[in-house]
Parts: sequence; C-alpha cells; structure tokens
Amino acid sequence: MSITTLDGKRFAKMVLLGATHLSNNAKMVDALNVFPVPDGDTGTNMNLSMTSGAKEVKNNVTPHIGKVGSSLARGLLMGARGNSGVILSQLFRGFSKAIEQKETLNASEFAHAFEMGVETAYKAVMKPVEGTILTVAKDAAKQAVDAAKNETDIVVVMEELLKEAKASLNRTPDLLPVLKEVGVVDSGGQGLVLVYEGFLSELKGETIDNMSIATPSMNELVN
Repeated sequence: MSITTLDGKRFAKMVLLGATHLSNNAKMVDALNVFPVPDGDTGTNMNLSMTSGAKEVKNNVTPHIGKVGSSLARGLLMGARGNSGVILSQLFRGFSKAIEQKETLNASEFAHAFEMGVETAYKAVMKPVEGTILTVAKDAAKQAVDAAKNETDIVVVMEELLKEAKASLNRTPDLLPVLKEVGVVDSGGQGLVLVYEGFLSELKGETIDNMSIATPSMNELVN
C-alpha cells in the first residue's frame, strides 16, 4: 500500500508504536550502554523521554500533522532524561519545527523534516561525537532525502531511512573505539532505530506487539 500524504492522525499512531517498541526493548538498550559512561541507563532515559512525548501526542490527536509534531516535541522536552533523551528531544524539536505549519506531509517534506531534526540536534550538543545517535540520525536522514528525490511513497522513504539507520548503527564501533573494544553498537543509536522500526511498522499496517530483540546482558558484553 502506497502512502503519498501523511496526516496528523497517522503520524500520531506512528509515534505511539515507536514509543511502544522502544519501551519493550529498553533493557536491551540499557545493556549496550558503554558511552559516554557505562551506567546502563540509555534505554531507560530514552524510554522515559519518548513515553512523555507519546503521552502528549495521545492527548492531542488531530488531523493537522504540524500540531501533532508540536505536541510530540513539547512532551519530549518535558520528559527528556539524560544525554540520549535530550538528543532525542532535539531531533524531534527540529522535525516538528519543519512541519509546524503543514496540515499534511508529502514524501519530500517528510524526509526533510528528519534532516531539520538532525541540524537542530547537532547545534544543541556542545561537542557532537560521531558514532553515536547523532551519526545514526544524520546518515538515516540523508538517505531519506536522497530517496525522496525520486520517490513519492512515504513508506518507501521510511524503509530507506530505517535501512540506513541500521547500517549506520552497525558502523558505530568503527567510529567510537570504546564500542569496538567492548563489542557493542551505540546504545542511543539502537534506541533511535527502535523508534524508526515502530514508525515503519505503523505505516505498513503491521503490529510489533511485544516483540523484543534478544541481546546479551551488560556483564556478558563486558566480560
């Protein structure tokens, strides 16, 4: 099924499924957390942040996608926890700023909103570090923008965005030595991929249910 325009109600469902998928896998993301310090709370912080954003969206569902985006940004900002939660909130603050005047989005506008989110997040971080959630978001957004040049189907653009997000995530150990040393991918990047997986599942009419990704515990990773 092709989707050429995205409205607020559909986007709200995407946000809710993205938040649910992240929540279901928060412990797995915690287990990956070795940067900047191995305190095992990235998944928890991102989950608290995204849940706050999703709650605000759920309470303010409207066909106007710009207003839904603003609700998401407001909720994320209010609930932002830790570095990863703050960066997540900034990604969607930029995203929402790009769409705030729009009732619906086409594929190109959808892709460019992700790009605007990346620009906002990079500006918000004093010393951006590559090999983190920022890199995953940047690479994914670039792929989405490239795809949208020749593609009007938002589902396809989201597929391309997620595919590159996963590829970028797998490259994070090559950019951050501490990740390679321990043998893990970046925890914040993994959290973002989970959100994007939820987005795509909703667009395709799929349910994630309680699907979670098996991962070794922190002790297994470190030993």
